[in-house]
Amino acid sequence: MIHVKERVLNGGTIAVMVDGVLDEAGVMVLKDVFGQHLPEKRKVLLDLEGVVHVTREGIGFLYEIREAVNITNLPEFVKLETRARKI
Repeated sequence: MIHVKERVLNGGTIAVMVDGVLDEAGVMVLKDVFGQHLPEKRKVLLDLEGVVHVTREGIGFLYEIREAVNITNLPEFVKLETRARKI
């Protein structure tokens, strides 16, 4: 299960804070959120500080969006997983 909170920062940047498990269902939620902001050319900051687990689908999604959004607080276990997979 995933919990997403959006906040507008200075300059119109959208902060998207995520808590919980980033799995296939969570990916679909984030795709909807980003679908509202990225076409408008808004800068998006994805904060993963509250994420406790990321599935293969979640890692693939993070890899796909890495150039379009600024990802912060990427959990160490995700960093290790992406290095091991050479994504």
